[in-house]
Amino acid sequence: MPKLPQVCLFLCLTLLAQPARAEPVYDFVIHCKQEPLGQCFQLIQDRLIKLNAGATRRICLPRAFGTTMFGSVGVPVSVLEHVRLGLSSARFGSAGDDVDDTIATIVNSIYPCE
Repeated sequence: MPKLPQVCLFLCLTLLAQPARAEPVYDFVIHCKQEPLGQCFQLIQDRLIKLNAGATRRICLPRAFGTTMFGSVGVPVSVLEHVRLGLSSARFGSAGDDVDDTIATIVNSIYPCE
Protein backbone atom coordinates (compact mmCIF):
# COMPACT_ATOMS: atom_id res chain seq x y z
CA MET A 1 0.00 0.00 0.00
CA PRO A 2 1.28 3.48 -0.80
CA LYS A 3 2.16 5.67 2.07
CA LEU A 4 -0.16 8.51 2.93
CA PRO A 5 2.40 11.30 2.21
CA GLN A 6 3.03 9.90 -1.28
CA VAL A 7 -0.69 9.78 -2.02
CA CYS A 8 -1.15 13.34 -0.75
CA LEU A 9 1.78 14.57 -2.83
CA PHE A 10 0.41 12.86 -5.93
CA LEU A 11 -3.05 14.36 -5.41
CA CYS A 12 -1.65 17.85 -4.79
CA LEU A 13 0.50 17.76 -7.92
CA THR A 14 -2.39 16.43 -9.97
CA LEU A 15 -4.72 19.16 -8.78
CA LEU A 16 -2.15 21.93 -9.24
CA ALA A 17 -1.13 20.87 -12.73
CA GLN A 18 -2.66 23.12 -15.35
CA PRO A 19 -4.13 21.28 -18.31
CA ALA A 20 -2.65 22.14 -21.69
CA ARG A 21 -4.73 24.92 -23.16
CA ALA A 22 -4.77 26.14 -26.71
CA GLU A 23 -4.40 29.86 -27.30
CA PRO A 24 -7.76 31.47 -28.08
CA VAL A 25 -8.22 33.57 -31.21
CA TYR A 26 -9.08 36.65 -29.16
CA ASP A 27 -5.85 36.53 -27.12
CA PHE A 28 -3.69 36.01 -30.22
CA VAL A 29 -5.36 38.89 -32.10
CA ILE A 30 -5.05 41.29 -29.16
CA HIS A 31 -1.37 40.39 -28.72
CA CYS A 32 -0.77 40.77 -32.47
CA LYS A 33 -2.45 44.19 -32.57
CA GLN A 34 -0.20 45.44 -29.77
CA GLU A 35 2.90 44.57 -31.81
CA PRO A 36 4.24 46.49 -34.81
CA LEU A 37 2.87 45.13 -38.10
CA GLY A 38 6.14 43.36 -38.97
CA GLN A 39 6.18 41.55 -35.63
CA CYS A 40 2.53 40.58 -36.04
CA PHE A 41 3.29 39.13 -39.48
CA GLN A 42 6.22 37.23 -37.96
CA LEU A 43 3.93 35.70 -35.31
CA ILE A 44 1.50 34.61 -38.02
CA GLN A 45 4.29 33.27 -40.25
CA ASP A 46 5.72 31.26 -37.34
CA ARG A 47 2.29 29.68 -36.81
CA LEU A 48 1.91 28.95 -40.52
CA ILE A 49 5.33 27.28 -40.70
CA LYS A 50 4.54 25.20 -37.60
CA LEU A 51 1.15 24.13 -39.01
CA ASN A 52 2.71 23.31 -42.40
CA ALA A 53 5.45 21.07 -40.96
CA GLY A 54 5.69 17.49 -39.85
CA ALA A 55 3.89 14.28 -40.64
CA THR A 56 0.61 15.58 -39.24
CA ARG A 57 0.65 18.96 -40.94
CA ARG A 58 -2.65 20.80 -40.80
CA ILE A 59 -2.19 23.17 -43.74
CA CYS A 60 -0.66 22.69 -47.18
CA LEU A 61 1.15 25.82 -48.30
CA PRO A 62 2.69 25.61 -51.77
CA ARG A 63 6.44 25.09 -51.96
CA ALA A 64 6.70 28.16 -54.19
CA PHE A 65 4.62 31.30 -54.62
CA GLY A 66 4.35 33.37 -57.79
CA THR A 67 5.33 32.65 -61.34
CA THR A 68 9.02 31.93 -60.79
CA MET A 69 8.23 28.60 -59.12
CA PHE A 70 11.50 28.74 -57.21
CA GLY A 71 11.20 27.51 -53.65
CA SER A 72 9.99 30.20 -51.27
CA VAL A 73 11.74 30.85 -47.98
CA GLY A 74 8.88 32.76 -46.36
CA VAL A 75 5.19 33.35 -46.74
CA PRO A 76 4.04 36.23 -48.97
CA VAL A 77 2.71 39.33 -47.25
CA SER A 78 -0.61 38.90 -49.08
CA VAL A 79 -1.15 35.53 -47.37
CA LEU A 80 -0.07 36.93 -44.00
CA GLU A 81 -2.49 39.85 -44.39
CA HIS A 82 -5.31 37.52 -45.42
CA VAL A 83 -4.75 35.42 -42.29
CA ARG A 84 -4.48 38.53 -40.10
CA LEU A 85 -7.78 39.89 -41.40
CA GLY A 86 -9.42 36.48 -41.09
CA LEU A 87 -8.32 36.21 -37.47
CA SER A 88 -9.50 39.73 -36.74
CA SER A 89 -12.96 38.95 -38.06
CA ALA A 90 -12.97 35.58 -36.25
CA ARG A 91 -12.87 37.45 -32.93
CA PHE A 92 -16.60 37.96 -33.39
CA GLY A 93 -18.26 34.61 -32.88
CA SER A 94 -15.11 32.50 -32.58
CA ALA A 95 -13.14 34.39 -29.93
CA GLY A 96 -12.62 31.33 -27.73
CA ASP A 97 -11.67 28.94 -30.55
CA ASP A 98 -8.13 27.62 -30.89
CA VAL A 99 -6.08 30.04 -33.00
CA ASP A 100 -4.31 27.18 -34.81
CA ASP A 101 -7.65 25.64 -35.84
CA THR A 102 -8.85 29.01 -37.09
CA ILE A 103 -5.64 29.67 -39.04
CA ALA A 104 -5.90 26.20 -40.59
CA THR A 105 -9.48 26.91 -41.67
CA ILE A 106 -8.49 30.26 -43.20
CA VAL A 107 -5.50 28.87 -45.09
CA ASN A 108 -7.24 25.68 -46.21
CA SER A 109 -9.91 27.79 -47.87
CA ILE A 110 -7.16 29.13 -50.18
CA TYR A 111 -4.76 26.19 -50.38
CA PRO A 112 -6.70 22.99 -49.66
CA CYS A 113 -4.73 19.84 -48.85
CA GLU A 114 -5.18 17.17 -51.49
